[in-house]
This record gives sequence, structure tokens and C-alpha cells, in this order.
Amino acid sequence: MRDHEREPLLRASYFRVLIDERELGFAEVSRLTSETEMGDRPHRFETVVLRRALTRSSELYDWRRRIVDGDDDRRVVTIHQLQSPGGRIANSWSLVGAWPCRWSGPAFNALDSSVAYEELELAFDDLVWLDQNT
Repeated sequence: MRDHEREPLLRASYFRVLIDERELGFAEVSRLTSETEMGDRPHRFETVVLRRALTRSSELYDWRRRIVDGDDDRRVVTIHQLQSPGGRIANSWSLVGAWPCRWSGPAFNALDSSVAYEELELAFDDLVWLDQNT
């Protein structure tokens, strides 16, 4: 890349989320964070919250329910940042060994006509920034 050429800025609004190999539509993904305090050997990963419009599907709640019932149902969650709507993948991150530590349904208010949302909060073992050049 020449000095006068600049990489295009990427938007945070173009993304896809896959849980294992299944793509699910989400409206929002919280910040991805990896941290280590000085002198602390292991990394800590903040949980990630996936938010989507509530439908009749109980798929996310069912995954959480399996965890509550004692099943070790860890999955790989992949987040693709896209260059444009429906465009090529610019960046990808993998949440390795992800499991839902919280599910939240909508709050109800008869005076509000907004969309009902559900949230799934994920804990995970590792955060990997996937190389798009391989």
C-alpha cells in the first residue's frame, strides 16, 4: 500500500454472527475485550452480549436452559465484520468454548410500541482474531 493510500474505515453496523455453523440475525454485539493485569498470567475475557429481536423461536433460551440443566454445551461463536451490507468479510473473531451465562427476555410496557428484544450473554474460553488472508 502506498503512503498516500489509506485503508477504508470499516463500519460497526455491517456484521454476521454464526453459532457453530448456523447464522443467526442479531441487532447488536457488545464489545470484544481481552485483558491482562500486570503480573497476571492468564487473560480474562469480558462476556459478550448478543441482542436480537424476539421471535417465536426459543433456540437461544433452549441453549441457556441446557446449561442450567448441567449440560456442557459449549460452542464456537464467530463474528464477521463486513466491508459493506452483505459484502466481503473484513475481520473475523471466534469466541472459543462459548456458553450462555445469561438469557434475558423483553421488558413489557403497554405505553411503548418498540420492538421486543432478547439478549444472550456469553462467557468463553478464548478470543481469536481470525486471519482473513489464509
